[in-house]
Amino acid sequence: MAEDQGRSIAWPLVKLGLIGLGGVVAVGLAVAILKPLLILGVIAGAGYVGYRLFMGSDKAIEGGKEHKAIGPDADFERRMAELDAMEKKLDAEIRKNS
Repeated sequence: MAEDQGRSIAWPLVKLGLIGLGGVVAVGLAVAILKPLLILGVIAGAGYVGYRLFMGSDKAIEGGKEHKAIGPDADFERRMAELDAMEKKLDAEIRKNS
């Protein structure tokens, strides 16, 4: 009877130790699997950044075969000119009404 009682006290500790060991192994496997993917992602990101620096950011982005995107500077300049014209028009109206 004393033997059974000793096992019952030690068994939860053994069980907890085995669960902890399994958790450590699971984390180790996850790190072993994800580490190469992380390294590959860092290399791919660095390559993309290098490509964008080498090619420049003002290059027009191409769409489908029949559509091409407008370069970013042309659209920006057009919108700024429109905003300046609107601002001058509003200023003239404000001065006229004042």
